[in-house]
Amino acid sequence: MYFAVALDGNHEPLLLAIGLGTLECEESWRWFMMRLKDCLGEDTEVGFISNLCDKIDFGVQSAYPDSYHGYFPKDIARKIRCKVHVGKPPFCTLLRSPIYWLDDIAISKWTRAFFPKVRYNVKSIDVPEILQIISTREFPITTIIELINTSIQSKYGERAEVAGRLSGGLTPYVDSKVQKRVNKSYNWMARRLYRDTFEVDDNFATTNVQLERRVCSCGKWQKSGIPCGHAITCLRTRTSEAIHEMVDYKFTNFVYRLAYGSELVNTIPSHVLWEIPNETMVLLPPSMQ
Repeated sequence: MYFAVALDGNHEPLLLAIGLGTLECEESWRWFMMRLKDCLGEDTEVGFISNLCDKIDFGVQSAYPDSYHGYFPKDIARKIRCKVHVGKPPFCTLLRSPIYWLDDIAISKWTRAFFPKVRYNVKSIDVPEILQIISTREFPITTIIELINTSIQSKYGERAEVAGRLSGGLTPYVDSKVQKRVNKSYNWMARRLYRDTFEVDDNFATTNVQLERRVCSCGKWQKSGIPCGHAITCLRTRTSEAIHEMVDYKFTNFVYRLAYGSELVNTIPSHVLWEIPNETMVLLPPSMQ
């Protein structure tokens, strides 16, 4: 089973795509990633974070050679703990074995340090509950498809209702994020250098902010799309609405409602309504032949 999960503008996990196969291999993952690319489109900017699997890495590089692919930090830490504790090796081996194992992982795969976007808040997205149920039981393929379809439709329906009740400009998650940064930067000091360029002292370091370009030398603003505390310090004399206008458009409630309020999910009809071509041949399971 192959699946891709994404985070929406409210920082909620959403099952994006799923594939079913008989064998998990490099070609299977390549097929899945190519189909995912067909759905998302050629010009969609994406990045991938996965568990420690060379097969997934092959699939990503085949379909998205210019996109970033890294590993979950928690998965790396979990494997280090396993290698240290299993078998209780001698003290010298205890110190050396994790280091040798880490040498096999390219440093660029460490998402907390090298993810090109929001590396400050890399999140390990849990497998959707419906996938956990399916993976632990044997179901006919038609039942699996219907379960997945029902789950996705239900999730979209729930969030469409939430989107209809939202007010204000930003999604609740981003609004909360902005408020936290406002509170954190309350006693920071900004000094105008020229026009829209400022120098900000955050009590630990000095950073430069360019409001018109929406850039801060700390890197958070341009990577997350949400003004960092340094930018908010420069904008403190303005209204909260002016600060919200500096947030990337994709985090607005309008885009959230647009995503879940329209019929973007193609409904799969019940298998009893599937059209069966006349030229097909029915193959019975081995036990019934």
